[in-house]
Order: sequence, then structure tokens, then C-alpha cells
Amino acid sequence: MTVRTKHIPEATVYRLSLYHCYLGELVRVAGRERITSRQLAEELGIKEETVRRDLSFIGSVGRRGAGYEVDVLFDALQEFLGLSDEYPIVKVGSAQMLEALSVVFPSSSYGVRPVAYYSELTEDVGKFVEDIEVRHVSDIPKLDRGLDVSVALVATSPDWVHTTLDMLRQAGVTGVLLLTPMLMLERPEGMAVTHVRMPCDIKSLACQCHLPGAVKADATGVMPPINEMQSR
Repeated sequence: MTVRTKHIPEATVYRLSLYHCYLGELVRVAGRERITSRQLAEELGIKEETVRRDLSFIGSVGRRGAGYEVDVLFDALQEFLGLSDEYPIVKVGSAQMLEALSVVFPSSSYGVRPVAYYSELTEDVGKFVEDIEVRHVSDIPKLDRGLDVSVALVATSPDWVHTTLDMLRQAGVTGVLLLTPMLMLERPEGMAVTHVRMPCDIKSLACQCHLPGAVKADATGVMPPINEMQSR
């Protein structure tokens, strides 16, 4: 992703990506031609003024009172975020995990294109998942730089996480979505890691259900950024 983040808050970048995903769904189902910032705010559970402020970063793509053409706004967000129609990614995990991810996260439906699969298990080497041959994680540094891959999805066993992150960094990958549940994480310098900590997320959800006054997730199911929670 080549999004210009120098003067853009991290939370704004996340929401812009969220708008892009949502509009992508509208484009695919061809269910709506125009959308207003108010409608976008209501449907994603975000304040309207926040949506307006976020979209101001991408320039003028709509008319006040008339809203936005869905496909035009989608394309503008895609260009601003530096995304392609099929953003290249690599996935790392056992062959069984890779197959499961292909079911719950079908790449063709979400605008990403897997270009390489790796497993920490030697017995997985040579197997095919989605017509892509699985290679061993030790081959990650050999990833073809011409594929222009900057993001990886990692779901290895905990023992392989740090080794995998280091090798991905050697291969030029600078962003990782980490699904492995672990708490003590040493992030390689220069690498952005979004970590889904499922056990902690479950406990946090239980806390929200039982503790009065607990911070609630918004309508998108996403907890507010830590700094926003601390300011409440």
C-alpha cells in the first residue's frame, strides 16, 4: 500500500480502508449508484462529521447535498490508498490453515491476489492450495521482488511467528496481518503488524457484555483506537 500517511492519523487510514471495502461490496452487487456521507456514516456506525473529515483527505469527488457516485468514490479511495484491483499478498501457515483461509477469506471476493503460499511443515511442501504450490517458510527470502508484494497474512504456529516475520522482512514485505494468537511479539523494525489476538478479543467481548459502562465496539464490530478509548 502506498497510501500517503505522513499527515494522516492511523485511525483515518483504517476508516478509509473500511469505506473502500464497503463500497467495493456495493460495486459488486450493483445495488446503489450514489451514496451520501450521512448514509455511509449510518451504515458503518461512524459519526457523519468523521466520515466527511476522512473523505476530505482524498480531494473533491462529490457534491455537497448530492453525495458521491459509488464507483467514482471507490476508485478514488483505491487510487489514494495505493491499491490495485487485485492487490498481491502472500499467505503463511500450514496447508490445512491455508485451505481454511481460502474458504473464509476468498481472495477473489476481497480484491486481493495470493501469489505465494508458505508452510512451516515440511510435509506440506509440494501440495497445492488454490492452484498455488506450497513452499517451505525458509524459501520466503527468495520471493520474487518483481511481484511487488508488501503485505502478508501469517497464521503459523506460535513457535514460527518471529522467524516468519524476519524472513518476510528480508523479502521486502513491510505489512503483516497476524492471526496467530500470541502476546509477546517482537516486531521487526520497519514492519507494520496488525495482530488479531483472538483469545483477548473474546475476553474483551465478554467484558463488554458483563461490565457496566464498558467501552462498546461500534456498528462495524471494531473497538475504538486505544488513544480514543483513553480520552473518553
